[in-house]
Amino acid sequence: MKVVIYQPTCISAGQCALSAPNVFWNRESDGKVELWTDNPPEAEYDQVREAASLCPSASITIEEDD
Repeated sequence: MKVVIYQPTCISAGQCALSAPNVFWNRESDGKVELWTDNPPEAEYDQVREAASLCPSASITIEEDD
C-alpha cells in the first residue's frame, strides 16, 4: 500500500490523524495533513483505508499493492 495526499484540497478536518495516527498527522501551523510514512505496515491498512474514506475533501488516495 502506498498513501498519497493532496495538500491543496485538505481542509484540515483531522479525521485522518484521528483514524490512523501512526500514518497521518496535522501541521500545527495550518492543520494540513502530513504523512509519517507513505508505506504503512500491513497492520495499519484498515485504519488508513478508514481515514481515506472519512476525508471530507477526498485528499487521501491509496494505491494498493498488486
